Amino acid sequence: MAGGTGAGAGAGPPPGAERGPRAVAALSSGPAAFEGEPPPYSPPDPRSAHLLCPPFAPAFAPQPSSAFQPGLGPCPQPGAPLPFIPFEPRPSPAPPAASQQPPKDYLVESVLVTVFCCLLTGVVALVYSHETRAALSRGDVAQAKVASRKAQSLVLFSLLFGLFASFSWVVYVLVALYL
Repeated sequence: MAGGTGAGAGAGPPPGAERGPRAVAALSSGPAAFEGEPPPYSPPDPRSAHLLCPPFAPAFAPQPSSAFQPGLGPCPQPGAPLPFIPFEPRPSPAPPAASQQPPKDYLVESVLVTVFCCLLTGVVALVYSHETRAALSRGDVAQAKVASRKAQSLVLFSLLFGLFASFSWVVYVLVALYL
C-alpha cells in the first residue's frame, strides 16, 4: 500500500468539484440552467420573453387627430356630429389576363374545311380546336393559344389545299374536254 497512500486515492472527486452542464442542470431547475446552447427542441424561457419581444413603443409622439378633409369645409366643433359623407366605391382595375380576349378555337372552320376541302388536315384541325376548348376550360391560356395557332394554320392550309385541288380539277376537266 505504499503507492496508494495519497489523499483521496480510492475516492472520487470531492463533492461540488464536478462543474459540467450535467451537474448544473441537476442542481438547478428550468431550461435557463444549461450552460451553452439549449437543445433545439426546448421552448424559450418565459422569463426572457421580454428580450425576444420588446413592448411596442410608438415611433412618433401622438398628435391630435384632424377631421378635416379637403372640400368639406372647416372642421366641426368638438362634440358636434360629423357630417355624412356618402360612400363612393372606386372602380377596381381589371386584372390584365381578364381584359384580354381568349383565343379562338376555330371549331366551325375546322368542320367546314373537313367536309368541303381536305379530310385529313381538317380532322387534325378539329383535334387542335378541341384541344383549345379543353385548355380554356381548365384555365391554361398559354396552351390554348398554342393549340389555337395550330388549328388556325391547319384550317388555312386545308382551305388553300382544297381551293388548289378544286381549281386543278376544273382545269383538268376543261383541258380534257376541249383538247
